[in-house]
Amino acid sequence: MASKAFFDPVALLRVAPVLTATMAMRYSHDQYFFLSTFLSPSVRAHTDTTRSIIPAYFRAFFLRGIWDIGALYTLTTATGLANLLGVNQRFGFGLNLSSVRDSVAWRWYAAGTALAVGHMAFVPFVMYKVQALFDDKPKGQADANLQKWLDVHVVRSWATDIPAWTCFVIGLLKSVEAF
Repeated sequence: MASKAFFDPVALLRVAPVLTATMAMRYSHDQYFFLSTFLSPSVRAHTDTTRSIIPAYFRAFFLRGIWDIGALYTLTTATGLANLLGVNQRFGFGLNLSSVRDSVAWRWYAAGTALAVGHMAFVPFVMYKVQALFDDKPKGQADANLQKWLDVHVVRSWATDIPAWTCFVIGLLKSVEAF
């Protein structure tokens, strides 16, 4: 068993969803920053070139990033659930589930976990936009397709990603407050 003087596994568990949600939110910002550049007036001045580059760039960007996003939201959800369910006694730092459920921190971790899962609820709203960007259909409308994807991306970020992060931070602060 690890000594809590050097390493407290419960503290790591409490902070883990904050870290992964922070990384996911940062990646979300980067997606917007890098992809919206194609829609800036100075780049759009070269419309034909921009429209021809967007599908290939988006395809490469998306196929690399989907694994990061999948891993981050899986870890965020898993560590959020671990905070909700407590830790098994055999690991030496079990929690009394009734007291965890009654705590204010538990409610914030529950909300953060639900919002992290909510990120995936947007898949039906973006999958056809992603496919249109991959296939460049309708031909020559990549900038319009990218704008549609970014519109959903912004709504998703403000509706799920940022609130999930906020909930996890408050949950962490409330759990620290309890010590």
